Amino acid sequence: MRVFLFVFLSQALLCAGVFGHHEKQEEHHEKQVDDHTEETSPLQKIVPGNVKFSYSFYNHLANKYPSDDLFLSPMSISLLFSMLSAGAKGQTQTQIHETLGFNVSTTSEDINKGFQQLLRLVNQPNTDLELNSANALFLEQHTELVEKFIEDLKDFYESEVIHSDFQKGDEAKNQINAYVEKKTNGKIKELLKSVSPATLLVLINTIYFKGAWLHSFDETRTREADFHIDENKSIKVPMMTIREKFLVAIVREMGFVMVDIPYKGNTSAILIVPDKGKLQEVEGALQNVSMQTWRRLIRPMEIFVSIPKFCVEATINLKSELSEMGMKDVFTGKANLSGITKQQVEVSEAIHKAVLRVDEKGSEAAGASAAVITKLSLPFQVIADRPFLITILHKPTNTILFTGRIMKPENC
Repeated sequence: MRVFLFVFLSQALLCAGVFGHHEKQEEHHEKQVDDHTEETSPLQKIVPGNVKFSYSFYNHLANKYPSDDLFLSPMSISLLFSMLSAGAKGQTQTQIHETLGFNVSTTSEDINKGFQQLLRLVNQPNTDLELNSANALFLEQHTELVEKFIEDLKDFYESEVIHSDFQKGDEAKNQINAYVEKKTNGKIKELLKSVSPATLLVLINTIYFKGAWLHSFDETRTREADFHIDENKSIKVPMMTIREKFLVAIVREMGFVMVDIPYKGNTSAILIVPDKGKLQEVEGALQNVSMQTWRRLIRPMEIFVSIPKFCVEATINLKSELSEMGMKDVFTGKANLSGITKQQVEVSEAIHKAVLRVDEKGSEAAGASAAVITKLSLPFQVIADRPFLITILHKPTNTILFTGRIMKPENC
């Protein structure tokens, strides 16, 4: 009887929170990077790949589903499949690495050590926000795995190894769902609907972010307003407004405005509002723009910002989407996962789920280098009353934690 490596599950959750005083962010962020420059050499080797995958996967989805809301955690997906690649061999491993954006000079050791350092930085205690990523391997209790694979998951990915009896499907399902519920602070309760008796192991990654805006929106200023889904259709949404000094780029050549709205701590929401009718053009152009380019484009400016108060939830079939991007063999009988087990196995299912909530308190959860930046008279207005893009950026590592597109904001 064929044994399957059955399911990869990744959950990303952002939720609202309230914290105290305001504080200056940028100098602290830069200092953190400097403090870890020597230590994070392997991390710097994987950051370009993580950025490349973030954009390429987002654009794959955006082109395939042009009218849908999108939301995902590129970091979560990269972590999950890098864990898998630790036990993959030959072409299977090569396809995983290439799809995740890693070049041929980035070795498996670089990837493992890079994510080890990324997890240590992401999971550092921070009194201003909650940001935690957790990994777990649920293993069929009588299955023998290659010891090095288990050691690598523990050493590099801080993964727990938990034994489970997949022959008792309901018990195994409840065990995994309880783990997910705990790691997401009760926000995701019933992720798995069932578990097949053919399951060999389940790899889990969760990422949880709870942050408050550095400058909170005043709830008394929230008003109902029109959000223009397209030229012919609009809906009413609660629109939040704030006047504050933010980092802003007005990029006329590419047709968008970018605003860096900081959380307390070391993360920001990067809001990109395309000009009317420019959404797809901007999405395509942003694919090849690095984090460093973003930082060069933006300048401090006092502005009015209006964005909807909304929730979005998205579930992505990673098996289907990543296969189309070139990660084919791991989902078929051609899979070489001999670094995990000597049995012939394949990944039969891979699911990613992400949830975002944005309100007045916080979140509960780019063009060529030659682009011209235009400074306008104050107060300039950035009004997200049409489809826009949002990215949650971990500044110390330039890691894209979450990214998405809001086409039709839904009230929480």
